[in-house]
Amino acid sequence: MHTQLAEKVAALASGEGWASWLRFANSFHRYSFNNTLLIWAQKPQATMVAGYRAWQTRGRQVRRGEQSIKVYGPVTRREPKLDPQGRPIRDADGKRAMEVRVVGVKPVSVFDVSQTDGDPLPEPPEAKLLTGQAPPGLWDALQAFVEAQSYSVSRGDCGEANGVTIFDTRQVRVRADVDDAQAVKTLAHEAGHVLLHAPERRDNFSCRGVAEVEAESVAFLVTQAHGLDASQYTFNYVAGWAHQASTPDGPTVEEVVKATGQRVIGATDRILQATQPAPTLVEEALADLSVQVGRPVDAVASTPQLAVDADASAARPTMASTPDIPGLRAASVPVPVWERVTTPALDGAARDRQALPRQSVGPAPALHR
Repeated sequence: MHTQLAEKVAALASGEGWASWLRFANSFHRYSFNNTLLIWAQKPQATMVAGYRAWQTRGRQVRRGEQSIKVYGPVTRREPKLDPQGRPIRDADGKRAMEVRVVGVKPVSVFDVSQTDGDPLPEPPEAKLLTGQAPPGLWDALQAFVEAQSYSVSRGDCGEANGVTIFDTRQVRVRADVDDAQAVKTLAHEAGHVLLHAPERRDNFSCRGVAEVEAESVAFLVTQAHGLDASQYTFNYVAGWAHQASTPDGPTVEEVVKATGQRVIGATDRILQATQPAPTLVEEALADLSVQVGRPVDAVASTPQLAVDADASAARPTMASTPDIPGLRAASVPVPVWERVTTPALDGAARDRQALPRQSVGPAPALHR
């Protein structure tokens, strides 16, 4: 299922909706870490910044009176290109080859998109919230699992997010104003963060993009196993973060998702062991049945004899008298009889299922919704 997720996200990411957005987003300058801090310090809500002229080329105009954001801009100079020994490099015509080098920095002004007016910007495809009911008991089971990891679970304000995990105070919070289906999907997502991204476990991922890909992949596999289809939300959500984690010369979106497989499947397995209820006696009996095959066998008529209906599931004994005539032998009549056939392999699987630990999940405290 995780492989299918990677393939679906890759196909979605190459679609026209994502492609048009990426063409636009990639045309913006990539700022250094220092410049990113400068932008955040001056305008924390900034989402997309560019210079005055750059906005004009994109069909937008900085509004009069807007205060600029100061960042470091490169100071460049054309200089002769030198080889490793310090000798000038010449081109095919024998002229000195020149190169542009950064020799310093200076303050330059940029503006956030919120400070401009003009043509609407393309937007990445939206991950639409799930609607409707959640699988019965799934919220309580997930809550019990997260609380077993020593985290509290509550519904409330999450800012612009659907859920949040606060590692310092060991809290998980889910938005209170979403449908139950979205709430359990979000709680499964946060459970993925709890298992995979606590401070003591962060060495195995390199950036937030990978962390979000992992957590949402866990949520997808858990909800799918419980019969809740979150694919529309997950595919767009994962595609967005996988693009941030991928680089032009590095892994593709599909490779980013596939690389998370081992950790995602391990976390999903732990959650499912706790949230999937133990099978009932009937379910175990059905799972224990191997194959049922119809095989005609010879049944000798006797008094009384067994009459079998055409529908084998409705077989019932009926009394049919046979004349007791000396020397008369009852004819052999082929009667379809269902025979249970058990194979060693299937019996082994049944034993494995019976060996699994049974974990009961008690009722969770009432939620304030």
